[in-house]
Amino acid sequence: MKTERHLLLVRHGETQGNREQIAHGQTESPLNEHGVKQAHSTAEMLRTWKRRYDKVYCSPLSRAHDTGLAIAEALGLPINIHPGLMEGNLGDLEGVSYKELYEFGYAEHSIRDDDFTGHHGESPRAVADRMEQSLLEIQALHPNENLIIVSHGGAIAQLIARLTGSKPAFGPQFIMHNAAVTEMILPDDADPEIIVLNHHKHLPAESKIDPKKVDLNNNVQPLTADDLTLEWLQAAMAPHLKGATLSAFEPRIIGVGEGFMGQLARVALSYNEEAAGASGAPTSLVAKFASTKQETRDMAAEQKLYQREIGFYRDIGDRVGVPIPECYHSTYIEASNHFVLLLEDLAPGEASDQVIGTDKETSREVIEQFARLHAKWWNNPELENYAWAKWLITAMPMEQGLELLKKSMLEVEETGKFDAYPELKRLMPLLGPLFKFNPAPPFPFSLTHGDLRSDNIIKPSEKGGRFAIIDWQLSGIGDPVNDIVRWMVQSISIEDRRETEQELLTLYHERLVEYGVKGYSYKKFINAYRTNLVVVQLMFSMSMDSVDQSSERAKDLFHQFYARLDAALVDWEIEKTLKALPIIYPFIKIMLIVQKAFGRKM
Repeated sequence: MKTERHLLLVRHGETQGNREQIAHGQTESPLNEHGVKQAHSTAEMLRTWKRRYDKVYCSPLSRAHDTGLAIAEALGLPINIHPGLMEGNLGDLEGVSYKELYEFGYAEHSIRDDDFTGHHGESPRAVADRMEQSLLEIQALHPNENLIIVSHGGAIAQLIARLTGSKPAFGPQFIMHNAAVTEMILPDDADPEIIVLNHHKHLPAESKIDPKKVDLNNNVQPLTADDLTLEWLQAAMAPHLKGATLSAFEPRIIGVGEGFMGQLARVALSYNEEAAGASGAPTSLVAKFASTKQETRDMAAEQKLYQREIGFYRDIGDRVGVPIPECYHSTYIEASNHFVLLLEDLAPGEASDQVIGTDKETSREVIEQFARLHAKWWNNPELENYAWAKWLITAMPMEQGLELLKKSMLEVEETGKFDAYPELKRLMPLLGPLFKFNPAPPFPFSLTHGDLRSDNIIKPSEKGGRFAIIDWQLSGIGDPVNDIVRWMVQSISIEDRRETEQELLTLYHERLVEYGVKGYSYKKFINAYRTNLVVVQLMFSMSMDSVDQSSERAKDLFHQFYARLDAALVDWEIEKTLKALPIIYPFIKIMLIVQKAFGRKM
C-alpha cells in the first residue's frame, strides 16, 4: 500500500483580467492568447516531469478548465471537474481593479481576520476549508494515486497554507504565477511537504525588451504599483539581473494599514526561458511608493520623510552596520513628492504582530542590533554632511508644532478621544513650554531609525528568512535613546515591558560600552530615557489625527501605541520630569555646550 502520495497544484494561464489587474474571483474570464500558450507550455513540460500523475481535476471556471484540459490531453488523461476547486468568492469586489481592492483594504482585512466577510464574499478560512474538503473528496475517490489539481491563485494559496499549517489568511504569501506548478508530498504519517513552489521557468516570454530604449527620468517613474511596466522594471533592475530579461511580473499590495506613509507591493518576477535559473536574479522584490493620499504626502513633505529613506539607502545603506534589505533602485520626484524604491524581498521572514506585542527573544535581538548601530555612528560628524539626516526634532517649525499641540488639546476638551489614556491626557497641558527649547541641546547623537517598532523589524519565520530592519523614512541624526524608548513603549506589551525593561536597558548600555562608546554612564542613559519618554509623548500628542487610520488594523495599532505610552508615563513618573525640565533644561544646555567647547566626550 502506498504510504506517500504526490499532489501537483497548477494555476490557470493568463487571462485578460490578470493582465489588466482585475480581480475576477468566481466571475468567468477566459484565457487570453498568451494564457493559452502558457497552458500548453505547462502541459508539454509535464509530459517529461520526473513523476507520473494519475488524475487531473480542475475548477469549473473556463480559465482553469482550459488549462487543465491542455494538461490532461498532453498526459493522455481524462479531465475531471470539481466545483469546490473554484477561486474564492469576492462578493461585492468581483470585477474590481487591484487598486480598488487596496483602497477597500481587502488584503489588510483578510490577513488580520481569517473569517472576514465584509465584502459579502467568502472568508479566507471558508476558502481554505472548501479547498481542503475538495481535496479530501478527490483523494477518497483515488486513495493511492498522484493528483493534479488545476485551480486559481488565491484558492491554491489558501490550500497550501492550510496543508502546511499556516493561517488561511496568510495564503497570499504563496504567490502563484499564471500556469505555475507547485508540487507537494502528502505522506500518510507525516506533515505535508512542499517540494517545488511556484515553478514557472518553463513559461514562454511574451516579448523581448530592449532596456536601452526605456527612459528612467522623472517623467516616466511609476507613482503606484498600478503604474509598473515590464519595460520600466527591466531598466530599473538591469544592474541586478545579470543579463536576464524579464518576461512577466505580478504585483500584489501588501502591508495595508501597517505602514501608514506609503504603498507597498510585493512584485513576483519571471524571466525568459533561456535565462531561467542561470543568472541568480531575484524572483521577487518589494516596491515602495508614496502614499496615494495627498494629506499624507503633505505631512511627509514637511519632515522630508521620503527624501530621508532615499538618502539613507543611497549614501550609507551599504555600510550602515546592521542588516537591512538590499536596495535595487531608488528615485525621488521632488515636484510631486513621490518616490519609488525597489528592495530585496525578505520573505519568508516576517514581522511580529505589533498589536499583540513582540516576543522577548526578538526584543533582545533588536536591542543588540541598535546598540551596534548607535555605537558605530556615535557623534559621527559624517552624518552632518547629508541634508536628509537633519535632526527630525528640528525639522518642524516651533510655531507649527505648537499649533498641532493646541489642536490635540482642543480634541481633549471637546471629544472623548483621549479618555482611554488618562495619564497622557492629564499631562498634555505641561507640554507647551517645551517648544521654547527648540532646537534641542547638543546631546550625544547618532544615526537613529526614528520609527523603531515591530512592523519595521523582519525576523526569521519557521520557513526561513533573516533578521533585517526596514522602513527608514524617519532616519537621521537624533538622540539614540529615542529609538530605544520607541521600541519599549510601542512594540512590547505593557506586561512584558514591565518584566523585561530593566534587563533590556542594562543590555543596551553594556553593549554600547563594548562597542566603544565612552563617557556615557548608565545614569546619563537613564536620564536620557526619561527625557525621551517626554519627547515621544510630545510627538504622539501632536500626531493622533495626522496619519492614516482608515483601516481597523491601523486603529488597533494606534490604540496600543497610546495605551502602552500611557502606562510607561505612569511607571516612570514622568510628571516629575515634565515639571523639572523647564527649570533644569537651560543649565543642561549650557553644561553640554561648555563640555563640547573644551573637547570633552559626551
